Amino acid sequence: MADAAAYRGPDGIDTWSGAQASLTHLALNVTVADERESQPLVENGLVLVADARIDDRSTLQSNVRRQLRTESPTDADLILAAYRRWGTDCPAHLIGDFSFAIWDQNEQHLFAARDPMGMRPFHYRVEDERLLLGSDVKQLLAAPEVPAELNESMAAAYLAGNFNDLRHTFYSGIRALPPGHALHVTPEQTDRWQYWALDPDERIEYARDREYIEHFRELFTQAVRDRLRSPHPVGLMLSGGLDSGSVASMAGWLHEQEGNGLAPLRTYSWAFETLTQCDERFISNEIVERYGLSSTPIDAEAAPLLSVDPYIGPDRDSPYVGGFHGLEERCLRRAKSEGVRRMMTGHRGDLVAGGWHFDYLRLLKGGQWRKLWSALQAHAEQTGVPLRRTIDIYLLQPLLSSLWPEGRAETLRRPAKKVYQALRSGNSPADPFPPWVRSAFADQHTPLPAPPEVPDVVQNAARRGRYRWLFMPTHMRVATAAERHAARHGMEMADPWSDLRLIEFAFAVPPAALCRNGQNKWLVRESMRDVMPESARKHAQKISPYPLHRRALKDYLFELAPSVIEGVKAKNIVNSKVFDARCNRYQDGSREDKRFWHTLTFGLWLEEHL
Repeated sequence: MADAAAYRGPDGIDTWSGAQASLTHLALNVTVADERESQPLVENGLVLVADARIDDRSTLQSNVRRQLRTESPTDADLILAAYRRWGTDCPAHLIGDFSFAIWDQNEQHLFAARDPMGMRPFHYRVEDERLLLGSDVKQLLAAPEVPAELNESMAAAYLAGNFNDLRHTFYSGIRALPPGHALHVTPEQTDRWQYWALDPDERIEYARDREYIEHFRELFTQAVRDRLRSPHPVGLMLSGGLDSGSVASMAGWLHEQEGNGLAPLRTYSWAFETLTQCDERFISNEIVERYGLSSTPIDAEAAPLLSVDPYIGPDRDSPYVGGFHGLEERCLRRAKSEGVRRMMTGHRGDLVAGGWHFDYLRLLKGGQWRKLWSALQAHAEQTGVPLRRTIDIYLLQPLLSSLWPEGRAETLRRPAKKVYQALRSGNSPADPFPPWVRSAFADQHTPLPAPPEVPDVVQNAARRGRYRWLFMPTHMRVATAAERHAARHGMEMADPWSDLRLIEFAFAVPPAALCRNGQNKWLVRESMRDVMPESARKHAQKISPYPLHRRALKDYLFELAPSVIEGVKAKNIVNSKVFDARCNRYQDGSREDKRFWHTLTFGLWLEEHL
């Protein structure tokens, strides 16, 4: 099982074995503490294996001082001490990215947990006489007598482009521990529960905007600082957007303010020679120059987006491949050659502080007519969206939702919502499956899971939208895939925007503190004054490299399509004639159905791994 993911242990693989259990740790040393850490950690009948970066260490250390056996604890020491103090409640007291398992030799039970934002993976399989667990699915598949059987429900959800249930994997009998959940296994039973959730009643309300700005900046500074804790260079995938730009600027600012003790930052930005409209370096270079950061251009146009190469194509664990996975591959390879052991991103920035969740309904209900009208006009001017359309999207639709809130007569509400959306678009209610999926296969599977449930007590439309974005299952799966991709190169993935302290802050403040007047990241932009170069702060924006994706599909991926589609044809999942016709339509200029990419990657995965 360890050999199946040996790339996770570039600094050693060690195993502890007892009468009833065996635990193996694959070491990747990123911090100074990692280099002196010994896992599996064995103390007084408890055995721990962990993949973790524990933050806010001083607070935790002071809380578990009596349980610690050293004045200079490692992450593993802190986790085990937390377990000794709080038992199975300990994950709720940890901040950081982690997954871990603790075997109690005396009580003969296992306890495990995964961090709330799903930054570290955990998979398991429960049998009558055996429990298997590992970071990767492929590790469990390597165990004797574990069949590699396709989970057709997950396959159907993936082909529909909506695989929301985070408990399941693409293999029958192998489960994923969802983010923010814990697992307890005894010879008699298996229990899984959610140990952490946002408090819907928590509120942070200030009298002045300056107080929100200062609070956010304090939290964001700490999130970036915690991820610069390493003797090795830390990398950052730097675009021209505000999310990664804020991380780069804050890292540079911290180096100026605090000097030694923080890892040097190396940035990596995609370079486009012909598709110059996709190049964002005119913004990111301002940050690089301001702080004297190391910067490496990555030739984006030379990167294949999909192939049978295991580093570029689907991993055995999952068919999911991001549309720009090949670009990230080139970035990771270069970073590895430059000694990087932790790669940072800004992937969750949109979910935490963006997302177009404007609370104009609050102004309407409060009778603040002039302020509402001014805000809507400013929004339309800021975004370029016609005023009538702005009012429809950000005022009328939330108003309708508030009149018929979720949870009331839901069996009627959902179909009514689909019909309403269809009438507005002029189309029939959308089939969840693409037209090339055979109806016989689609009919065998139940409707796809709904998006994450929002607590009923959260009635504000903007806050409900924020909740959904923070816990969007697709992004949780993207985080898992990104973590595994980095691990293949001897690195860990980190995202300051996934810091739990920022997540809780974003949900507790009034929606208008984050987004207002058409500016979907108002608070972030204001917080970066005097940190990010002024021109970059004002003009930082997301520029999509989608033209590269489209060109790649038209140039060479359709040559790959006939071969990768054989697997799904063999399982009687896809009608190849319909699929081929869609390929031809796309090559003739039709708009791509996003589910086409899912079918391509799923077919390639079937051919290579099942």
